[in-house]
This record gives sequence, structure tokens and C-alpha cells, in this order.
Amino acid sequence: MKLSRVEVKNYKSICHIIANIDDLTAIVGKNNYGKSALLDAIQCFYGDKTINDDDFHMGIEENIEISLLFSNIVNEDIERFFNYKSMYNKTMLKIMEKEGNQTLEERELRKLEEKRVQKFAETTEKFCIDIEQNDSILIKLIKPRQGNIVYKLSNDSTVTKNDFCKLVPPIKVISAIRTPDKETTAGTKSNMKELISLLQQQQEEENFVKLPNSRDKLTYGEIKALISTNEEEQCRNLSTDLTTHFQEAISTDTLSVKVKIEESFKFDFKYKTVLIDRDMPHKEIDILSCGTGLQSMMILSILQTYIKMMSDSNLILLIEEPEVYLHPSLQRKMINTLVKISKKNQVLLTTHSPIIISKIDQQNIHCINKVGGVSSIMDATATTIIEELGIQVSDILNKNAVLFVEGKDDNNLFTTLINKVATNMGLDSDFTMKEIDIIQTDGYDKMDFYANAKILHKDVVKTPYWVITDSDGEEIPTRKASLVKKGTDNGVTIDEKRIKILYEYAIESYFLDPTILSTLFPKLGFEELKKLCDCYYLAYETASALLRQNKFGKKQHFKAYFKPKIMFSDLDKPQQAINHILDTQYRASEPVKETRNKLIQEWVALEDPIRKLVETLDIVLLKETRMSEIINVVEEIITELAPQRIGQ
Repeated sequence: MKLSRVEVKNYKSICHIIANIDDLTAIVGKNNYGKSALLDAIQCFYGDKTINDDDFHMGIEENIEISLLFSNIVNEDIERFFNYKSMYNKTMLKIMEKEGNQTLEERELRKLEEKRVQKFAETTEKFCIDIEQNDSILIKLIKPRQGNIVYKLSNDSTVTKNDFCKLVPPIKVISAIRTPDKETTAGTKSNMKELISLLQQQQEEENFVKLPNSRDKLTYGEIKALISTNEEEQCRNLSTDLTTHFQEAISTDTLSVKVKIEESFKFDFKYKTVLIDRDMPHKEIDILSCGTGLQSMMILSILQTYIKMMSDSNLILLIEEPEVYLHPSLQRKMINTLVKISKKNQVLLTTHSPIIISKIDQQNIHCINKVGGVSSIMDATATTIIEELGIQVSDILNKNAVLFVEGKDDNNLFTTLINKVATNMGLDSDFTMKEIDIIQTDGYDKMDFYANAKILHKDVVKTPYWVITDSDGEEIPTRKASLVKKGTDNGVTIDEKRIKILYEYAIESYFLDPTILSTLFPKLGFEELKKLCDCYYLAYETASALLRQNKFGKKQHFKAYFKPKIMFSDLDKPQQAINHILDTQYRASEPVKETRNKLIQEWVALEDPIRKLVETLDIVLLKETRMSEIINVVEEIITELAPQRIGQ
């Protein structure tokens, strides 16, 4: 289940706003324009904030209404409401007590299923949910000027907050850190305590308590001791992970993090996070009493640790200005961390930072404007983002040209390859650093591409630029037309001559060449690598042809199966899933699978395989492989930038 839409009426500066919400959504706008009001409204809906008389828009008498639409409801969401997991565990305990009694086991499992079906029907009826026809639920908070809050469903029936909060994803809130004194006295709702509890909840999903081998029964006191010991061990593990990220953020190992149990065991732990100074190891410093800068770094560290522990989470993280008090390099780490968190949760943030915005899809950015005291959402085009965030030409332009590429691997490849080709053409070996700003967009749906491209269209800017992207499995004219249209929709006219669409699916496709791979990894053997490469390209070309004829199926399935990176990595998928793809989509033989496994081991053993590949292989050899296409593009760029210097 996910939050897909928020509608707010008559709350604070908001008369009426509708905002669509995705996995990672940003709200931008000037101070006091109403960004935080939207997040506050969601907190009011969940009961984490109260609605006061001053919150009624311009003092009107009309009701405040906050409506949240949740979609993608699945069976597990319904089962969570009536706590099916607890029902299942109790049944399993009964069966274990009479281990080997087949009749009892069958009877208990049948009773469990009957009860599940009954509870499932009761829950869907209670919330007016029909998963087969409409997998969504709309819940509306209504607060009259005089009277209490009521919650209504789409059929106008009422529902209690306690009930729907057991059904919908929970929220976690990270407020903007501006007043450490208030943060310190915020009790259990402080940023730090909320996030540490999140880590503890995540641990509980995979945590077990081992019983002594010699005992089949334990006293209540022994159970308390076992759980307390286990909890202390988890705190030590958390402390180790947090310390690693925190020391990286503050660039020193003089401070370490310690998470400890704050109160005696009552089957409900409370935690405290402190810092330990290496020079004063016996003195503990409460993180809540530290400056805002350290608190922001601690929040980043907690979120990075959460990623490591994240399993099948499903929460909504509301975060105000994640960039506050963070150096630009840490802002980049923060947004990269939030992007990863949004893979299994939803993240809704407010920001003033171009660095944060740069990683977010354009359609997921809401720009808040305010006229006459009334907040509204306007289109988040490149022009509005530049005006709202105050992006300047100097923010992107330090060299004689700009090269837009998609990802980190593309950045590494072009940085290294441009230098190599420039040297071969008689130019400086550090040509890239001197001449070209390479901007990594992480996909051409991200706002920083359109904002930067818009700046490059200013009359005062005459700097040449190029947009380089792979085909992504599309026909080149289709891919180019799509990019031009997206630019036009954002107020940017992109010169088609400046768009270089590479033929192959992705950058890794150019490395799937037996000549390249056998030269880089001679132990693997040319013939074995050729069979691997042939296996990939045969399957890819066949599927591509079917896709163009609308006979393959969904495009997202094509992208999931035929990324060339699958030959260099398991793509964070379980081995069972990888084997299924290799068997069904590639018809890979066992020798080909074995070669692939060896290639992955060799590839990951290199610190920077792309740089190693380009620097190791001779330019003449590279031109005899699929890399010749990219080299031709690079030579064209260099020739335009330095026509008088080539060959001197």
C-alpha cells in the first residue's frame, strides 16, 4: 500500500491543494509559502499534530478537510489490520506443543484459514475495499470550527483513527532542526528518538532469542534476562554501524556513537543515543544536546544504517529540509540515501537545495507559490525551479563545455575516455578537467537536467553542450523525439544535433565484447567469453524485435530482464531469481552460467573496472570493438572544442 494523493482544504495558508505523491516526492518554494503546511496536514491526519483555531484558512468558518488516498492495496495490508501474523504464530505454537499429531495440525490450520477468510471479509467490508475492482481507499479528516474531528470513508461512513492507522502505512517525521533546545525537550517525538526506534523496529523483524539447550521451560525472570541480553547486543551492533557512518560524515574518528537502553526492562524499551569522545571515554554526551550540525550528520548516519537493515519496510518518511546544516558533499549523500530508502518506503520532503532536487524526477516535484496569503501548486518547470531555488549560471558553468550523461558509470567512462582520446589526438592528458563539466543526471527525468539546460539557453551563455544517453532498448529516433518533447514541456528547446543517442541498450553493453573482456581478464579465455557475449546479444536482439512489434509484453519486464549489467552483477536479486531469468530469457547453458559467475568475481574485484578497462586497453584495440561508436562521439566533441590544437 502506498500514499498516492493528498488533498487539503482550508488549512493554514492552503485554501485547496491536491498533490500526487510517488515513492520520492519533493515540495519546493520560498520560505513561508506553505511547504511545511502540506507536511503538517499529513501529521494532523495521523494525529501527530493538533488542529487549532488559528489553523483555519484566513479565519473562515468552513471545515478543514484533509483527504489521503492510499492505493496498491494487497492482501498483506488487510491481514496486517487484523494481525494475521499473531494468529499464525499462536496456531504454530499449538501445533508445536503436539508435534507429530497430524490430525491436530490439519484441524488447527483449517481453523486458522477459516478465521483468516472471515476476518479478511470483515475488514474489506469495514473499509469498503474491493481489491479486485479498486485497490485503493480514500479517508477524509473533517474538522469543523466547533466540534471534534471525524474521519469519513468514500461512502460517507465513519471510521476511527485507531482503526485506519492499523491499516495504512505509518509515518515517521524528521522536522527541520532549528532550535536544539526544543529538540532536546521533545521527548519521545524528537527526531533522534523517532529514528532510533525505527532501527529497533527493523531489527525486531529478523531478531530471535536463543533458548538454553538444556531447558524447555523458562521462568518469567529468565525470559526477561534473555530478552534484555539480546537487546543489549542489538544496541552494540547498532552503535558499531552508526559510528562508521557518523565518523565518515564528521571526517574524524574522535567521536563514536553509543545506543543504550534508557530504562529497565518492562517489555517496552526506551533508547538513548550518546556520543563518546575518545579523549574522554567515560563521559557520555547526549546527541540531543549537541549542535544542529552534528544532529543533521547523526540523522544522515541513522538513515544510512536503516538502508543496511531495510527488508520489506512500508512507511512514509516526512522530512523537512534534509539539507539543513549539511555541507554540499553530505547533501549529496543525504539525497542518495533517501533515494535508496524510497525503493521500499515513501519519502516526502521539503527543500531549498538544488542538490536535493537534482535527484528527483520532474513529475514528482511540487512547486508551492503564494499569492495574497493563499498557497497553491504551480507547474514545476525548469523556469520555476530556477527562480524558486535561485540557481545561477556559475553553479554549473566552470569549463568551456557541458556534457550531460545519465549515471555514475557513464560519468566514469566519459571522464576517462575523453582524456585517453584527447591524448591520442595530441592534446592534454587532463583535457576533461580543463575543458568539460560532466553533469550526471541519473536519468533525463530529473529536474537538474532541465534546469541546467535552461540556464545554458540564456543569452549570456554561449557554451556548447551535448546530451549523451543510451537507447534503453528504444529505436534511436523514438528516444531522441521523447527527449526533445520532455525538454519542450519544461520550456527548454534542445537542439537535436546536440543529442547523441548511443545504439546499445546501456553503457555495460559496450563492455560485453570478448576482445575487451579477454584482454582485461586473460584467465577467463576468449572463446568462453565469446559464448557469454553471444548468449546475451542473441537473447537481447530477439526480445528487442518482439518489443518493437508489441509482442514481448510489458516494457518494464524487458528492462528488468535485459539490462547488460546482469552479466556483470546479480543486480541485488536472489540467486533463484537470477537463475530463473538466465534459464527462461537467455536459455543459458551451464558453461555460460559458470563463465558469467567467474566474470562477476573478476569484475567486482577491481576497484574501478571501467577506468581500468579504458586505461588498460590500447585505443586502436578499442576502436575495433563496440566501443568505436562511443570513441567517434568523443572525437567529435573534442574536435569541436579544440580544432586549432589537435595534432600540435
